[in-house]
Amino acid sequence: MNWNIGIIGFGRMGKAIATGLINKGISSSSIIVYDKEPLALQYAKTLGLRIASSNIEVAFQSNIVVLAVKPNDVIRVANELSSIAEDRIIISIAALVSYKTIKNHLSKSHVYRAMPNIAVEVNSGFIALTPHGERDSDVEKLFQYLGDVVWVDEETLDMLTLISASTPALLAEIADTFILAALKSGIPYAIAKRAISSLFKGVGELLNIKSLSDIRDSVITPRGVTIRLVEKFYTYDVKSKLLEALSHSIEEYLSILNETRDKYK
Repeated sequence: MNWNIGIIGFGRMGKAIATGLINKGISSSSIIVYDKEPLALQYAKTLGLRIASSNIEVAFQSNIVVLAVKPNDVIRVANELSSIAEDRIIISIAALVSYKTIKNHLSKSHVYRAMPNIAVEVNSGFIALTPHGERDSDVEKLFQYLGDVVWVDEETLDMLTLISASTPALLAEIADTFILAALKSGIPYAIAKRAISSLFKGVGELLNIKSLSDIRDSVITPRGVTIRLVEKFYTYDVKSKLLEALSHSIEEYLSILNETRDKYK
């Protein structure tokens, strides 16, 4: 496919998507962007991207348009594009705004929702796509440049907003805790950060081929350092407290999700 990719909204995720695509060899000249903030467009210029003067120009110049705007702006932008986006692929990455809502405003377009996370910037993202029953090979291929892609029903995609799109912030906090512990033990910061980065990456890869218990048991030895560390994990109730915090977050998110669904009906 000759990629002509439009990105409307060039905030953090818009920038991450563009950077990831360029990393994979997509020509910067095949990506056109628009954002109402001049500073965002100045950054886009440093990447060699084409700059549009409006959302409508982005749609005219693209065959795939990524809506990377905030949820409150999705309907407004969809209405702008409705008269000129016929037969174009429109992909919203906004949380909470349903496929049905977007499709109602873009009835002549091929509409999809995607839920990526920030790791798309380094081509290691996890991206959920919907609707599951209307898979498109070009949409799938585009996001495969950015990481691991899975097609899901919309309810699952909405939950992945919290579980995979939001949790990089939490994992960063957990990584910081490991780094602080390493610093306390006397390990230099640069080495500690590198070690923890490799640790997260390596265990993530192992999870694809081994069970959690296999990974744990392959490290533990009788009376060794690891079993003492794992014991502390349970003595201080770390796992249950983290699960409790996540469960409370899920309950709060479900409340917000239901309110938002009512708002955008």
